[in-house]
Amino acid sequence: MRKIINALGILLSSIIPAQAFGMISFAPAPATAACADTVTRTAADTLHLDAVEVVAVRAPKSVTSSTPLQSIDAERIRTAGITDIADAMRRMPGVNLRDYGGAGGLKTVSVRGLGSEHTAVVYDGVALSDCQAGQIDLSRFSLDNVNSLALFPTDNSDIFIPARAAASASSLYISSFATVALGDSALHLNARMRAGSFGFYNPFVRVSKSNGHGTDLSVNAEYIHADNDYPFTLVNGSYTTRERRQNSRMNSWHGEANVRHTYAGGLTLDAKAYYFDNTRALPGPVVYYVSRTDEHLRERNFFGQTRLKGRIADNLALSATAKFNWATSRYKDYDGKYPGGVLDNYYIQREVYATGALLYTPLPGLALDYSADWAWNNLTSNTRDAIRPYRNSILQTVAGRYTWGRLNAMVRMLYSIYLNDAKDGDAGKDRKRLSPMASVSYRPLADADLYIRASYKNIFRMPTFNEAYFDNYGSINLDPEITDQYNIGLTYQAEPASWLPDLTVTLDGYLNHVENKIVAIPYNLFIWSMTNLGRVRVYGADATVNAVFRLAAAQKLALSASYSYQRAQPRTDPTSSEWMKQVAYIPLNSGSASLAWQNPWINVTVSATAMSARYTTNSNIPSTRVPGFFEAGATLSRKFTFRKYSLELRADMLNMFDKQYDIVARYPMPGRSWKASVEFDF
Repeated sequence: MRKIINALGILLSSIIPAQAFGMISFAPAPATAACADTVTRTAADTLHLDAVEVVAVRAPKSVTSSTPLQSIDAERIRTAGITDIADAMRRMPGVNLRDYGGAGGLKTVSVRGLGSEHTAVVYDGVALSDCQAGQIDLSRFSLDNVNSLALFPTDNSDIFIPARAAASASSLYISSFATVALGDSALHLNARMRAGSFGFYNPFVRVSKSNGHGTDLSVNAEYIHADNDYPFTLVNGSYTTRERRQNSRMNSWHGEANVRHTYAGGLTLDAKAYYFDNTRALPGPVVYYVSRTDEHLRERNFFGQTRLKGRIADNLALSATAKFNWATSRYKDYDGKYPGGVLDNYYIQREVYATGALLYTPLPGLALDYSADWAWNNLTSNTRDAIRPYRNSILQTVAGRYTWGRLNAMVRMLYSIYLNDAKDGDAGKDRKRLSPMASVSYRPLADADLYIRASYKNIFRMPTFNEAYFDNYGSINLDPEITDQYNIGLTYQAEPASWLPDLTVTLDGYLNHVENKIVAIPYNLFIWSMTNLGRVRVYGADATVNAVFRLAAAQKLALSASYSYQRAQPRTDPTSSEWMKQVAYIPLNSGSASLAWQNPWINVTVSATAMSARYTTNSNIPSTRVPGFFEAGATLSRKFTFRKYSLELRADMLNMFDKQYDIVARYPMPGRSWKASVEFDF
């Protein structure tokens, strides 16, 4: 075998110059007499083989997407000083994060100025849902269990996905470690303990085991406690006082159990059970002379799902999923103004969901997909005017992808049917709509990883149950928001030099048009109503740079930076005070950067995020201005390895310059704080 390898290496090196590929050279073991023409004999009769260069092609990275894609894997999460999923999302361009402050606080993500209701969150291949509010709280997921995050600001370039995953303007894919095959029958344990400022502690444990015959099992659990009583400065005219956040304590835990079986033909069967329970006090906005509220919220969520996916014939693949979801929230406000001294409202939502997809590849370079989803959702509550609404959703997609040489094209048609009804009252309107999507990417140079892409997506968002039915607030006559998204961009990846082995640059420009924008209009101080008032135009640009600098054999610098420009303008009525102003809570400029020094001693990371000023209303009057901010942090970490065991120590300094700022007006974010963690893995 060694003779064959040596001879093959010599043949390849003589035919193809290694300089054309930037290949790795090595000196193989001494040759035998059969290769005497390639060796020279010394006085000691020792054989030396001339250096042989073996040609190999580096596997391409995921830069070929025909739609914009931003991703963060577990390795970058570990090295870039990222502390939670919300922090990871702040590192992505075009993302506006709603953060009400403190560990475990509500965190929702909006992409390219369209609102959090327009972003689908897909967890291990299955889209999550919240029919009540239409937005997913990212604080429910543990960063310790995240294998990768992928954000598609427009459409997913993959056609083999559930129809629901394509039914939103943007989508965030969260992949957990449960999706990683173990590959052995050993017991794997990952345990981490975090502690930090303001009464924060957070244990996490994950246990994984394979039976050696294609079945993998993993169980993980996490608990978070935080007092969140951090200090902040309150300015009231000429008076400045130092206050502490009150009524902010939270206790949260969640657990997951996952089973995967891989059949001999390549089919995989996955099953997941998830439970989340969060009890927290709600601090409310900071208002002068009002130092404390007595509001409490308990949220619970359970879902179970199973999925079968894989190839069932040479040119045919199947994906089928079934899921049940149950979620409840209970809000209590202890105040003498209520009968009995307390307002006690609860809401329960349920979902039954099924999806199936077939992928057909009749010809090389051509793939076709048909996906069909059905979901039944309902909402019950104890509120005065609860009408117990429910909705049947039927979504179907037909998609095709064609690759020819350096050209890649994808088209998708989504047909949506929404059937609304209510057990105790009038329901919203039924809706049907056909939504087209298309994208194309082209590699203009055969010997360079430069991809130019363009895409278009038409999509609409149904009103949530809150928008349609909420007491003194909702309207059953709402029309869906209709969005047209245009994008043009490029991705460039290269290995410019030995000291710069990895460089990736992305740049995208986009234009979004929104019709029938849903907004809340007050009739008086206590009664508001949802209505379709607006047209909104959003245009902007996103840019990222990721680079690795090799300093020495065991040292490197990893740089990641992003920048986003967003101009979001109401364009409904030229005589309105909102005409062509900036949409509330959308910054004109935002960005992030991190620089990690990886070395044999102590890894050091510094990171920063920044955001320009925003307004709390579309009128942009000075009294509603929320100042911009610049926040920086630092991380020190060291990993010790002994045989199959590893121990990692980490310390994080957050907001190290103690900058006081708000993301949501009157909800101050924590100042300077710290976190320390120890992780054990085998």
